[in-house]
Amino acid sequence: MWMSSDQAASALGVRLTTLYAYVSRGVISREVVAGAGGQRISRFRRDDVLALAAARSRPRAGAFSELIESDVTQLDASGRLAFRGVDLSTCASWGFERTALHVLDATKAPRTLGAPGPWTASREPVGSLAPTDTIRAVVLELAGQDPERRSLDPGHCRCVALSAVEASTLALTGRHAGTVAERLASSWTYGAEADPRRLTSAIDVALAVLVDHELTASTVAARAAAGVGTDPWMVLLAGLSAMSGRFQAGASHAAVAMLRAWSSTHRVNHDWLPGFGHKVYTGADPRAALLLEQVAELSPEIVAVADDLAVEVAREYSLYPNIDLALAALTLAADLPDYAGEIIFTLARIAGLMAHAIEEYPHGLRFRPRAVS
Repeated sequence: MWMSSDQAASALGVRLTTLYAYVSRGVISREVVAGAGGQRISRFRRDDVLALAAARSRPRAGAFSELIESDVTQLDASGRLAFRGVDLSTCASWGFERTALHVLDATKAPRTLGAPGPWTASREPVGSLAPTDTIRAVVLELAGQDPERRSLDPGHCRCVALSAVEASTLALTGRHAGTVAERLASSWTYGAEADPRRLTSAIDVALAVLVDHELTASTVAARAAAGVGTDPWMVLLAGLSAMSGRFQAGASHAAVAMLRAWSSTHRVNHDWLPGFGHKVYTGADPRAALLLEQVAELSPEIVAVADDLAVEVAREYSLYPNIDLALAALTLAADLPDYAGEIIFTLARIAGLMAHAIEEYPHGLRFRPRAVS
């Protein structure tokens, strides 16, 4: 009737860490009992384990597997988030560059982002194009310049990600020297009251906590592209394109508008609450908490406004702030362009997209959903 943790993990063909992730996400339940010596032991109902194993392996042409085992990111509904087993708060203290290399599992890579190679031009947004189109344009440009474009070797994939971040930062800021956060901070016009050092620190934390977030829509898009053997540049483009929607990287735009409106009217748009709620977290988004701590160093007043809004939304809708509200607070606190949050989100996630692609390449074609008719 009962199976131990080791037996359950073996039956499902996953590691213990993945089994416990299933528990935290509500995929399977467990019972904790006292064992010999008083230690707590987890056990699983045999029928539940076998049913889940059958669901994961059921032969069905065109089936879409919802449970993907990954070493990149671990998160659960309680609010725990870790990159390759390292807690989010530690990664935030590391800063963006080190966190990106960690997520890419590039332990032997240089501790700074690499030079962009032949890319030297500095692009500005054209016409009505979104500023993040600059990043996608850079990826496409670099793809055409890469003599090893078709290589799926992990080392090449890591170089692709680092070059994409470096070249995009150069194109957006026109600056060659400094960390990504330093160059973004110095290129954006910000309020006279904003401390450049504190602004750089806040942007760095924002970049670090946004490097990955498990299986988002853009990550699945990148994995699906990798599954058909797409070259790493086009894998990035696939993920970045999916990310541009108003419910992912673009959500901070709406959150900025909402926070600005609340500041002046103290009214909530009841039709949509950008910056609040999450598909995974039942409580607070740990990324938001870490970033808001940094924003408070820039402008306690803006954080107080965000807190007032959070109290109102919690009272009426029982929703908690997510990373988009924190990005909106950063934008208003430092008088950044309204698109700043989208730029930060998009640049940061390049490393995560590529880390997932590296994991996915060996699996081949497995993303094949089937329509219900």
